[in-house]
Amino acid sequence: MAREAKLKLTTHAGEWGGAESVRQAVRDLNVARIGHGVQVIEDPELVAEIAAREIVLEICPGSNVALGVFPSLAKHPIQKLHDAGVLITVSTDDPPFFHTDMKQEYTNLAETFGWGAKDFLALNITAAQAAFCDIETKQILLKALESA
Repeated sequence: MAREAKLKLTTHAGEWGGAESVRQAVRDLNVARIGHGVQVIEDPELVAEIAAREIVLEICPGSNVALGVFPSLAKHPIQKLHDAGVLITVSTDDPPFFHTDMKQEYTNLAETFGWGAKDFLALNITAAQAAFCDIETKQILLKALESA
């Protein structure tokens, strides 16, 4: 019904269920974004497909580590996914439950992977471009980011 209404789709996949759950989301649902999606790293061909189709992964590194999906942030595939050309955003998942906020997520990525202001700006530009909102709102967001 959402597709028939010309709405863009997102789904939760690839935090649990391996790369196969991501494959199903991509091929069966034809999503524009995937919540988490990090286990796609198990399938290099699928990583390449997601990058080529510009499907955005909404990654929550802190929760992935807290839930034991990866043993540490250093073992998290966010850098590898980024290097492979996958469009990514970063979020907190459930801040009260995981005792985090965006400042903490960014600090952890900076300390672990050496990310800086340009990397975080790029994440936010990707998020604005991937937002399911009207073009005017998107342009306002992108203009605000340009001036930041």
